[in-house]
Amino acid sequence: MRVSLRLSIRLILSAAAALLLTLSAQARGPDFEFPAEIAGFARGPRTDYEARAPGLGYSVAYTNGRWKADIYVYDAGVRTIPDGPSSPAVEAQLAQAVGDIRTAVERGFYRGSEDLGPVRLPGAAGTRLACRAIAIDHPALGLTESLLCLTGLGGRFVKFRLSGPAATRPREAEAERFMTGWLDRQ
Repeated sequence: MRVSLRLSIRLILSAAAALLLTLSAQARGPDFEFPAEIAGFARGPRTDYEARAPGLGYSVAYTNGRWKADIYVYDAGVRTIPDGPSSPAVEAQLAQAVGDIRTAVERGFYRGSEDLGPVRLPGAAGTRLACRAIAIDHPALGLTESLLCLTGLGGRFVKFRLSGPAATRPREAEAERFMTGWLDRQ
């Protein structure tokens, strides 16, 4: 009976801890605005990752006919996320995002990838986001180019990933208009 009581207490404490982690992730930071259209990109579906993996937040997809743009909002379990692109927390998340693409290659989701290095966007986004360009060989889409940008905003990480066929290479100015358009509404 004593072992059963200890097990019950552990289960209750574990459930309470999981609930607190989920609640704190949901309670922190503002609820961001996702307009129906931004700079020619139309809003698509929202995907919730938080329920099955606390800290992963959610994403909202946008498309403009040539590109797919995903905006991810999450905290990764980090308690303090400073605003802007220059904190160690944001730099670590950007490195992890690049690593996640390499992992996708290793798992067979992509045929290959190449980190093309840092990109500084024109305009206001250049000072508000840390960005990297990535070339991806996608099994269904062929060669694609992705622009991966990250910042801290309102106690959360905000990650943009714009992807399109390499033949219709995403223009940095177009990407900047989309990301700045979203950021300016927050």
